[in-house]
Amino acid sequence: MDDKVGGYKIIHDGVHGSMKVSGVVLDLIKTPEFQRLRQIKQLGLSYLVYPGANHSRFEHSLGAWHLAKRLSEEVDLPKEESEILQVGALLHDIGHGPLSHTFEGIYKHYVKEHDHMRLGQDIILGNINITGDEDGGRIPEILEKYDIDPKAVADLLLGRSKKPYLGQMLHGGVDVDQLDYLVRDAYYTGVAHGIIDLERLLKVMKIHDDQLVFDEKGIEAVEGMMVARALMYSRVYFHHTVKIAEGMLTRALEFALDEGHLWDFWRMTDCRVLVELEDLEGLPSELTKRVLHRKLYKAAVLITAEELTADEKRELLNAYRNVKKRQEIERNLADAVGASEGEVILEFSIADLMLSEPRLKETGINVLLENGEIQPLTKVTPLANALKRRQTPRWAVMIASPKKYVDKIREVWRRIIFS
Repeated sequence: MDDKVGGYKIIHDGVHGSMKVSGVVLDLIKTPEFQRLRQIKQLGLSYLVYPGANHSRFEHSLGAWHLAKRLSEEVDLPKEESEILQVGALLHDIGHGPLSHTFEGIYKHYVKEHDHMRLGQDIILGNINITGDEDGGRIPEILEKYDIDPKAVADLLLGRSKKPYLGQMLHGGVDVDQLDYLVRDAYYTGVAHGIIDLERLLKVMKIHDDQLVFDEKGIEAVEGMMVARALMYSRVYFHHTVKIAEGMLTRALEFALDEGHLWDFWRMTDCRVLVELEDLEGLPSELTKRVLHRKLYKAAVLITAEELTADEKRELLNAYRNVKKRQEIERNLADAVGASEGEVILEFSIADLMLSEPRLKETGINVLLENGEIQPLTKVTPLANALKRRQTPRWAVMIASPKKYVDKIREVWRRIIFS
């Protein structure tokens, strides 16, 4: 809820408290593209496991902007750089499709030009009007009105900037995007693992030789953030029940696309894509209804990376990179146990992580020592290396199906996949 006061607004946020918005930020918030983010859940289908996880990309984007503004003040950025960072943080998720990262693999294999990063750039540059609204497509016009270069903002979305530290502030080992989503996701899921020392982290960030660095005094705060991030991935983002639900809905959309339906899904909001899938006949409708009613498949196989040989890992990774190969394995498993097409799903967490969050293994964080020397975090604390080696999700391979096929799948899956 917000209150309009004069030429600005006060937005009351559950995580950061009251935030004063005005100028370019207020004008951008009013656009149809930004308002659309209210209808896209930050954590996709995680609400099926964590009922409070109904927060949206809208409030996360506001939170990232708020932290970018605070960080700009802490490191005393020049006005022009501060504006680009703030606008980049505000708009960094503007291209997200329905249910956030749920359909990440579908973008890669079906509509590459519309993944959320490229789409975000196209929206900021005015190349596409994602909402189709007559007031849409005005973001570059708004930016230019405030003498902000749309291309500089679009480049920043990919971590590119003439000033390396600006890219690192939005897409680095520790950045305003991650800081907001860790705190926000922990708050709304009720999982304490995401709690970090946000105030300390903002205070110990510095700019040194055009790089974002952390004062040696803040090492413990950085370590705490890395631990929180790793635990949130294993406890929340890669909770096996969440991934089963996402896998089922992904298969529903794959079948719809293969039948020539919903090729504009990337424009849709959560409710719209669910309604469209449910209205289709056959498998897409059946799988979607099961997800909506939480009649989810059961995990038949949940194994760690250590339980796979190097050759098996390679074979599964190749299958996950090739959607047709993965679909063939799923059909073969279904045939072997007497299931129907779509009743067996295969998930490989390592490949999924590469798509959804490449920063997770990021330890390229530099520390400014008291003697003025710069050292990578991995040289200053052993914890960074330990976290890099840690297999974040507790499982590497998951095979799920209706309960009646679980025992049969456990008997035959290795032979079917690796024969």
